[in-house]
Amino acid sequence: SLCGLVLDHGLNLEGRRITTAGVLRTLSTLSPKSYSRGLAALRATNENHDLVEKERQRQPAPQTPEPPSETSSSELDLTVERTLDTLEDAIIHARRVPYDLGWTGEGPEFLQDSRGDTRETIVVLGSGWAAHALLKVADTFKVRLVVVSPSNHFVFTPMLASAAVGTVEYRSMSEAVRAANPMVDYVEGHAVDVDVEKKVVKVELESLLDDVREGKPPVINLSYDRLVVAVGCKVADDMVPGAKEHALRLKSCDDARRLRTAVGECLEYASRPDVAARADLSEEESLKRQKERRSRATFAIVGGGPTGAELAGELMDFLNDVRRSRVGAYARLKDDVKIMLLHGGSDLVPQFDKSLRHRALESLRKEGVDVRLQTRVKEVGDGFVKIAKKGDEGNVETVKVGVTVWAAGTAPVDFVQTLLTKLPQEAAGKGGRVNVDSWLRCPMPSKDLLGSILVLGDAASFEDQKSDFDFLPQTAQVAGQQGAYAARLIGRGYDLTQTPPAISPNDDSPLSKWLRFRRSDVAPKFSFFNLGQLAYVGGGKALSEIQIGNIPILKYAGSASYVLWRSVYLVKQVATRNRVLVTFDWFKSTVFGRDVTRL
Repeated sequence: SLCGLVLDHGLNLEGRRITTAGVLRTLSTLSPKSYSRGLAALRATNENHDLVEKERQRQPAPQTPEPPSETSSSELDLTVERTLDTLEDAIIHARRVPYDLGWTGEGPEFLQDSRGDTRETIVVLGSGWAAHALLKVADTFKVRLVVVSPSNHFVFTPMLASAAVGTVEYRSMSEAVRAANPMVDYVEGHAVDVDVEKKVVKVELESLLDDVREGKPPVINLSYDRLVVAVGCKVADDMVPGAKEHALRLKSCDDARRLRTAVGECLEYASRPDVAARADLSEEESLKRQKERRSRATFAIVGGGPTGAELAGELMDFLNDVRRSRVGAYARLKDDVKIMLLHGGSDLVPQFDKSLRHRALESLRKEGVDVRLQTRVKEVGDGFVKIAKKGDEGNVETVKVGVTVWAAGTAPVDFVQTLLTKLPQEAAGKGGRVNVDSWLRCPMPSKDLLGSILVLGDAASFEDQKSDFDFLPQTAQVAGQQGAYAARLIGRGYDLTQTPPAISPNDDSPLSKWLRFRRSDVAPKFSFFNLGQLAYVGGGKALSEIQIGNIPILKYAGSASYVLWRSVYLVKQVATRNRVLVTFDWFKSTVFGRDVTRL
C-alpha cells in the first residue's frame, strides 16, 4: 500500500531498497496532506512503531509553502475588471449620444409612446454621488429611470468649501439631473414613505412657489420594479444644544450660499462705524471697540475632519485676500479677523496617515488658524459658543463669534429611519444606516422581494472584509463606485432574487455572451477600489494620500500636493462644461481676487 501511494504520485522507486527510512524520505517530498496520509499508513503497516517514530523525527517534515501574496493579484484583477466595466459604460454612453445631442429627429420607441414602454421601472431616491453615478452609467434603453430628489442637480461636494468663499461658483461644479442623462424622468420632491410589499413609494413634491401659492405641497405615489435608496445623510447637529438653530452647515449648494452670505455680513458688521477705530478715541474706548470688532469677525468651525479642515483653509485664504493692504476690501480688519477650528479628537483629519495629520495641523496654524484639539463644544448660541477641554469639562469658556459652522458628524435622514421600520430587524445597521449584502441588497420581509430595494452610499452599512475598514466610510468615492456598480447590476439583467445573482442560462444575447467570456455571468460582489484621498489645508498646500486598492503609492503634504489636488478635482468634474468653468473660476480668483458682493 505504501508503494502504491508513492507510485500514485509518480515517483520512481526502481532500483531503490524500500525501507522505512527510504519511504519516509520519499514521503517528505510530497505535499503536507500526502505526507500525513503516508505516515498514518506506515504506522498501520509497520510493526515497529518506535522505529517509525524515530525515523520520522530524523526526516524533516515537508514545509508548507507560504501562500503567494494575494494583495497585488487581487488588486490587479480588480483593476482589469474595472477597466472592462468602463469599456462597457463607454459603449452604453455612445449609444445615447445621438439622443443626448439631438442628432436624430425622433427618440427611441419607448420615448415616442409611453404605452409601449416595457422597460423595468427603477425609482432612484437622491441626486448625490451614488445616484448621479447610477444615472450616468445606467442603460436607459433597458430600464426606465425615475429620479426623485429635492435638489434638481448634482454638486461636486469636495469643492463646497471653495464655493462658500467665492473661489469657484456654485454652477461651475454642479450638473442638472436632466442634463446628466436626458433619458431619465425627474420628480422634484422627497420620499416620505414606502410600501415594500406593493412596491410603491410615497413622494411629497416640493413647493415651487412658496411666496406665491398657499397650501401644502401634493403627495404622489410612484410604483417601481426596483427602488434604489441613495438619499445620503444629514449633518448631526442635534447632539449639542443650540447647534441646529444657530450653526450653519456645509452639505449642499444652499448651505454654501448661506455661508458665503454670512461671512460677508460678519465682515460688514465688524466694519460698522460703531466699532471702527478712530484716532480721537480714548484708550479704554479703543480697546472696547477692538474687542467687539474681533468678536464680530470671529469664525468658529466645529469638526476637524476633511470638511472642517478644508473650510478653515479656504476661509483663511479668502480673508487674507480681502485684507490685503490698500487693495483689499476689508484691509482695515487686518488684525481683527480670527478663525477657530474646534476638534474633539487628538488629530485633525483622522482619515489620513499620522504624518499627514501632523502636517495639516502645522499648515493651518502657520496660516493663522486657531486650532484647538481635544475640545468639546458644550453649547452654540446666538453669537457665542461654549467650549471645554476634554478632561476639564467643568471649566467652560464662552467665546463670542460672528458665525459658527457645524462640520462634525453625520446622521441618517428621516426616510432611512422610515424604511427601517418596514424591513426585518437585521436590516438596522451601524449609525442608523441600512445593512446591505455584497450585492447592495437590504434584507427584505420575504424571499421573493430580495433585490427589489438596493441601498447605496451614505445610507448603506456595507461590511468590508478586504480593506482596512470594518464598514465602508461615508465618502463620495465609495458612493460613486456603488452607484456605477448598481447600474451595471441592473443593466446586465442579473436575477437579484437569487444568491449570488446570475444571468439566465437561457439568455443568448451578445451581452450575456460577453459576460460569460468575462466569467461575470454570476454577479461579482461589490469591491471598493480605494484610490486614496486629498484635502486642501490653505496657503497653497494640500494633503495627498494616493493608493491603488490597498497598495500605497504616495503620501505627501505641501505645494506639490496642492497641484495634484487641483488636477484631480478638475479631471473628476462630471462634464467638460464643468471643467472649463472651474478652470475659469480659478483663473479669475487668482488674477482679480475673490468677489465680495452679496447678491
